[in-house]
Amino acid sequence: MSSMETINEEIQPSPEISANTAQKQAKRVFIGIAATITVGLTLAGWYLGGRIFASEKVHAAPITQSIPVGKPVPAAPVIGEPVAVAVEDVKASDAVPAWETVDPKPGELYLQLAAMGPNSTNEYLQTLYAKGIHPRIAPGPSDNLHRLVIGPYPDKAALEREQQELQAAGIQFIARRY
Repeated sequence: MSSMETINEEIQPSPEISANTAQKQAKRVFIGIAATITVGLTLAGWYLGGRIFASEKVHAAPITQSIPVGKPVPAAPVIGEPVAVAVEDVKASDAVPAWETVDPKPGELYLQLAAMGPNSTNEYLQTLYAKGIHPRIAPGPSDNLHRLVIGPYPDKAALEREQQELQAAGIQFIARRY
């Protein structure tokens, strides 16, 4: 072998050597991608498993909150005005669940304040009760969603008065006809 052939081999390696190096490089890239996907799927499974476990834990607690109810003054209450309740008329047996329900009839007008799950519903009801707003719960689009509604309203004028009062209180709503 001449010195010229040796120099050429050093400058341009044989095709066998470059093919072998390319295979090793491709194998490293494949292993890197596979490892990244494996780690990503592991982290995603860990995250989703934790979220599922946490939601099952929250929904397992029964709702036992109750709100005492007395006999209100005969006049219809207006949002933002206090309702007089005779304290001596309130008994432990008069306690009702926090959720006063309503089954809307076709054609009735309501103001819908929210649609949410059971835990959020309790929290939002407490906020609304603190503001003097007493919505009722209507069935939602699914079993675990409830609609918080006020109404029904006999006419458009009564609905508009209520809308103005809710806007003044900073409560968002939508008008809904069932």
